Amino acid sequence: MSLRFRRSIRLAPGIRLNLGLHGAGLSVGPRGLHVGVNRRGMYTSAGIPGTGIYAVHHIRGSAEQHPNVAGNASGFVVGVLIAAVFILVLVVASSSSR
Repeated sequence: MSLRFRRSIRLAPGIRLNLGLHGAGLSVGPRGLHVGVNRRGMYTSAGIPGTGIYAVHHIRGSAEQHPNVAGNASGFVVGVLIAAVFILVLVVASSSSR
């Protein structure tokens, strides 16, 4: 078991300062979709708000930093989550316009 700590501070609408035990980061984007940077580099995150279900994809500069692994489905998962969030936004937008 490991101890974790995370604190997120809203700097402006859509901009957050994220603090943790191992450093700080900055993320930008609407609820459920973020692009950010932290001590590990740049990343994207997509999730379904209110469910705790999300996926994070770290953006790496070269193939040497992270070798390809057979059976890696992270790209598929991120794509499915982005599609689900997009559909959720469309449903909410259409129901609020009625």
